[in-house]
Amino acid sequence: MAQILTFLGSDRSACAIASIAMARRLAQGGQRVLWASQNGSPLITHLWGATPALAPTPLADGVQGIRLGAAALLAQNWDVVKGFEAQYLRDPLLKQVYSEELAVLPGMDEALALNALRELDASGHYDVIVFDGRDGQTTLRMWGMPDGLDWYLRRFQAVIQASDLARALTPFIQPIASVILAAGNNTDSWQQPLDQSRSLLEAGRAAVHNPNRVVGFLVTAGQPWAVAASRYLWGSAQQVGLTVAGVLAPDGATVPAADFAPLAISPLPTLVDQQWAPLLAALPDLSTAIAAAPRPITVDEAAGTVGLFLPGFAKGEINLTQSGPEVTIEAGDQRRNLFLPGSLRNRSVKGAKFQDNYLVLSF
Repeated sequence: MAQILTFLGSDRSACAIASIAMARRLAQGGQRVLWASQNGSPLITHLWGATPALAPTPLADGVQGIRLGAAALLAQNWDVVKGFEAQYLRDPLLKQVYSEELAVLPGMDEALALNALRELDASGHYDVIVFDGRDGQTTLRMWGMPDGLDWYLRRFQAVIQASDLARALTPFIQPIASVILAAGNNTDSWQQPLDQSRSLLEAGRAAVHNPNRVVGFLVTAGQPWAVAASRYLWGSAQQVGLTVAGVLAPDGATVPAADFAPLAISPLPTLVDQQWAPLLAALPDLSTAIAAAPRPITVDEAAGTVGLFLPGFAKGEINLTQSGPEVTIEAGDQRRNLFLPGSLRNRSVKGAKFQDNYLVLSF
């Protein structure tokens, strides 16, 4: 399994430069690095001196690169979808529908990119995958997909199973299944793909929540609006469970250290004439940064408290709901579904206070 690095900022050029510098730095340290990008602009060709292809190809010593093109990824995954349909249905509906006839719906390109990263990670060919995504909010929605989709699957499956309609249809399911499903009367065929999906989503969620698997860096500038936007991205990253390990800013920019404490701010010099060495030398040490980064959640079962690290948000911007052993926290554009651990699982939230960028829940 690879370590995956992601860069969060509103300036795509600055994020691309930071991600390329990090890829080069790690490759110089002997790591097998893949640089994966959704960015197909001429800037990337200029920065690398080569155009990333739709399959991993060498870009520099120790670095392979790939462009995660939505249309190409859709074509690959559409064949998989049709294969599943042929496996489970007697008369597949999609066999005459080709990916070239489909439009990439908004949000689908992030889902396709996330799945591509999962497959590249599972290949075992890389020690580190450096991801150059779109703007920060879009990238965070991508990293939040495993948790969000798993919530919807669990929620709507439970609602349907408990409904009067499901109970009324139960006597008819076997004969309908024997007509539709390729597996005849084996209605477990319906559950198998659902279980596979749940397993993949759970693995994805666990990876995003593990800083030794996925970790982010904020890329900001010195203007007050840029600092505020980066703090908002920082809080949103905590909402999807993504650990942020540091801040990268232009050398000479005025970035208040107190606004990002306890994160370290690394000033990066301007890239001039493809001279990457100064940038590489200015980058933070990855293992040190990860070890010092605040975690999105802290649990104290003995005290009956859970702390959620939410910089960039005020208490009034946060909404809490609880359903059984699960607490849903809404802040900004993100929703986080928190499973209560151990002895807290069957207890209700008794109080909440916002202190030092932490939302502290008492049970």
